[in-house]
Amino acid sequence: MPLLAQLHQISRPATLAASVALALAACATPVLQPTLDLPGRFAAGTASEQEPETAWWERYGDPVLSDLIRRAARENRDFKVAVERLRAARAGETISRSWLYPSVGIHGAGFDHRTGFSSSIKQAVPEAADTKGWQGGLDVSWEIDISGRLRAGAAAAAADTLAAEHTARAVRLLVVTDVATNYFTLVGALRQLDAVRAIAAAQDETLRLVTARQRVGLATPFDVERAQTEASKARAAIPPLETLAAVSRHRIAVLIGDQAFNASVIVPSRGEIAVPAAHAGQPAELLQRRPDLLAAKAQLDAANARRQQAMAEWFPRLFLGAMFGREGLDVNDVGLGAARFSNVAAMLAMPIFNAGRTQAINDIAESGQKEAVLRYEDAIVRALEDVENSLVALDQERQRAQLMQSASASAEAALGRAQSLYDRGQIDLLPLLDAQRVRLSVRVGANDANTQMLLDSVQLYKALGGGWEVFEPVAEPAAASVARSPNS
Repeated sequence: MPLLAQLHQISRPATLAASVALALAACATPVLQPTLDLPGRFAAGTASEQEPETAWWERYGDPVLSDLIRRAARENRDFKVAVERLRAARAGETISRSWLYPSVGIHGAGFDHRTGFSSSIKQAVPEAADTKGWQGGLDVSWEIDISGRLRAGAAAAAADTLAAEHTARAVRLLVVTDVATNYFTLVGALRQLDAVRAIAAAQDETLRLVTARQRVGLATPFDVERAQTEASKARAAIPPLETLAAVSRHRIAVLIGDQAFNASVIVPSRGEIAVPAAHAGQPAELLQRRPDLLAAKAQLDAANARRQQAMAEWFPRLFLGAMFGREGLDVNDVGLGAARFSNVAAMLAMPIFNAGRTQAINDIAESGQKEAVLRYEDAIVRALEDVENSLVALDQERQRAQLMQSASASAEAALGRAQSLYDRGQIDLLPLLDAQRVRLSVRVGANDANTQMLLDSVQLYKALGGGWEVFEPVAEPAAASVARSPNS
């Protein structure tokens, strides 16, 4: 009879017990799920059925940004670390699933035992005989999963793998949004530098004119000192912006897998970048899109499976073992021939008393299960909070940018009139310097508002959780479910 057929024949008496044990375990083990009621739409957004954009960075219309994001998605080291962790999780899943199947191995041994006794003694005393032999065979061991413990462990490992896969996606999304954030910070810093340098040049020109007027008695030393103060203050605003631009370049270089030394090659586009109108979609869809929420859900599934695995510790465990092979033996150089041998055994083990260890295992699993559902619920409410905050921030910043743009145009016009009046001698230096200060403040504020609006839009896309789908697969496809046990 074939080996597997013999093992199946041995395991038939356990079929009924297995069915009963599995039914009891399924009935006795609660599966926890979140109990949150999700709103139908976001409070800070309009009701919309339109899904958020997947490749959202393309909507900014900046080819440099798109290229940097593609490089970061491929080369970032944090993401590569997450992929290696996913690879390890998949290997752990394979190990857990392997316990559902028989383990088959081979063995071989030989010996040559010789003594120094005479031939007559060797013939009369068996212990003094020269013996030589060999043995080789096939070993099979198998735990019949009558309580579902092994299947629950395999299900937990599969959920852990899925959580690691979603975590890798979350890392990739974080990297992509970090690139966009630092890129727009760099763009904003360079724009501010252009504005501040232009204003500093204007202040230097004012200083030159005031100094010339002071020489001919049309301005006082006080006017010169005031002009010198404003010119120095305008130039003092340049170094912090240059630092911000350099730091942003360095961060982008590291995010794309390069080094800060090579950051100078990162040159952003000089054109205007429009902030796209993002579609928030529905709150319920967020649970199927944000990778951190998908990872939290997988971790809850793993905790539920481990609770089932712990419950199975109360039930019996059935072990089967078999050994088949051939062996040969020589006694005093006389061959006794070769013979087949076989050994088949079964063992049933069940805990009776272990000083509370089994109950403690179940307590730990139950606590982990409750913690996982709380963590999942917390992740959901935090994700909804992120979206609401981002929607409010982007809307308010858009209004601020519009107001600052209007104020900037008014300040430019006011400075032009003040300069004209000063040139004709109709006003003194103080009103002109005041107009220059206002223009500096308003232009810097307008640039800051535009930059912040870009950054807020990136935060909204990050909160919505999209973008990682463009770069799939993360690695090798994960197992969708645990394979059916051969003994079920």
